[in-house]
Amino acid sequence: MFGRGRDRQEAARRGGAAAPAKSVEKMLKKAAHLSKSGRHAEAGAMCDRVLEADPDSAVAMDIKAGAAVALGDPKGAVRWYDRALRVDPGNVEYLANKAAILNVRGKHKAAMKCCDEVLNIDPDNEFAAAEKGLAFKNMRRFDDALEWYDRALAANPNNMVVVANKGVALMMKGLNEEAIECYDKVLAADPRDAAVVFNKGIALGRLDRREESLRYLGRAISVGPAGIAGMVRRALDRMGASEEEREGVMGGGLEGAGKRRGGRVRRR
Repeated sequence: MFGRGRDRQEAARRGGAAAPAKSVEKMLKKAAHLSKSGRHAEAGAMCDRVLEADPDSAVAMDIKAGAAVALGDPKGAVRWYDRALRVDPGNVEYLANKAAILNVRGKHKAAMKCCDEVLNIDPDNEFAAAEKGLAFKNMRRFDDALEWYDRALAANPNNMVVVANKGVALMMKGLNEEAIECYDKVLAADPRDAAVVFNKGIALGRLDRREESLRYLGRAISVGPAGIAGMVRRALDRMGASEEEREGVMGGGLEGAGKRRGGRVRRR
């Protein structure tokens, strides 16, 4: 509601006038554009101006929550979604986004509660099903995770994030062949997904397919960010890799790795 008495009095005290509805709409569009452009601090500041004029703007709160996540403040993001949900209690997008943030923070039971609220409104919501699966996976309840991943994939079989996470859950259950099938689907869509390349290398190792495992670990080095190198080194330590194997893998070469067989692959 725009132009309320208190807003006008406060604006008058500051020497200005309350922003009209069209001006607020324009500021929201600008805030959304800033957010999409990665200018999150500016987007948040623009939303502050919106909220001065319209304290009940759930859209501004949503943008503020996204900015908080991007700026490393997940607790603040949850607070903004709580405020938005007081204005718009049945907004499934806000509930699903809040669930995702809670999962990142390790608040898996709270995340599942949000997911259940979404699913009570929209039983086929793929995002809520996926987040509930993720919560179960992180709680090491892998059978439950797989059930919810399958529900998410029934709604959208092309959600490769869910396919990759399903692969991890399968691998944690020791179902490495099935996990590799998931990883292959993801890599068919994006051959440079370093995390999936790495996980496929681990799954191959657990199947004692050492040469292929080393090749995929080397490929992870080739396509991945610098941070993946530490993960690969630890995997090679667990495998008892030889110096020659290490050189081939850490150089990112697919042809240099895996030419010599060593001991059995150790499970993580």
